[in-house]
Amino acid sequence: MNRTRLVAALVLAAAFVGGLVLLERSGPEEASAQAASIDLETSATCAPCHQAEWKEWEESMHAQAFTDPLVLASNQSNNFRRLDCIPCHAPAPVFEHGIGKLERVVERVTHREHGVDCLSCHRAYDHVVGPEHLAPSSANAACRPAGQAEMRSPAVCAPCHNQHNTVDQWELSTFAKAGVGCVDCHMPVVERKCADGTTRSGRSHRMTGGHDVATLTKAYELRTEVKTDEGAGRTLVVSVSNTGAGHNFPADARHRALDVIVTLIQADGVQVPAREARPYGRERGTARRRFRNPYREETERLDNAQKWGRENTQIVAGETLSLEVPFEAGSVTEARVELIYKLTPIMLDDEGVRLHDERVKL
Repeated sequence: MNRTRLVAALVLAAAFVGGLVLLERSGPEEASAQAASIDLETSATCAPCHQAEWKEWEESMHAQAFTDPLVLASNQSNNFRRLDCIPCHAPAPVFEHGIGKLERVVERVTHREHGVDCLSCHRAYDHVVGPEHLAPSSANAACRPAGQAEMRSPAVCAPCHNQHNTVDQWELSTFAKAGVGCVDCHMPVVERKCADGTTRSGRSHRMTGGHDVATLTKAYELRTEVKTDEGAGRTLVVSVSNTGAGHNFPADARHRALDVIVTLIQADGVQVPAREARPYGRERGTARRRFRNPYREETERLDNAQKWGRENTQIVAGETLSLEVPFEAGSVTEARVELIYKLTPIMLDDEGVRLHDERVKL
């Protein structure tokens, strides 16, 4: 055997013996941990053990954050040519880049099609994190999650969702004072089946919000009142209160809109014509008020300031805003009151979600 082969053989033998010694000193627990190492590059790793959570997430808008046609539209991310949209729609793990209102997420470079995925919230460098009080069975889980005190805190949501001041709004609400945070409304408690047949409590990962009718319906209360003015005039007052959202309503993205629409109807069934020109997406009704925070370059901001005294007409948590519609007593006998939620401001009335539709006798 020549000198080179002899040296190589000695190195391999030393490595083999060293490995045996390392395993012997490591003990069974450390060796098991090494064998249980998992791939933390893709959230697909989570699916086999967390099937219920994975299915919920697949149905969520978090999962569609990078593929939703509305997000890809030219007036939104423009197929993510607007690069500043990417960090929130395909974020790298927030615990690696900082949580809280002053932090900004960083876009990841792989598996962007997964949108806001499991690892966006549950990975911290080389390990997985979960709620502070983990189930005892978690100690033997393949991912070996570490309890994280801030896991259920709005600070985890803030790097993305406070880009539109949603966490700021929450902090000023009675929800924050009562200790009701983001997960309490958007990740309700569900019962999950364990492998041994028992059940445990967990949090839904569907992340219900503006795309969920049931969640939208919980956010508001609508009331109507007919007031008699001085003389013979009368006024229908439609009031919309933000009673169920711990932030502005509609929330978050500026392209979301909520329209309250009143259509006056005469005794012969004829609808009273609209009193003002209707731009695209506002084609119904006698009178209307829109609740929305327009983009800075939109003239709607100036129109709101002139008509309503504020540029941002979103309904603040706990606030009530009204639309007053005067009418002629006798000639008008009925009013149709609608409340329509829209994911984009140019969405047609019939394309939006009609949250409320009521006939009021006048």
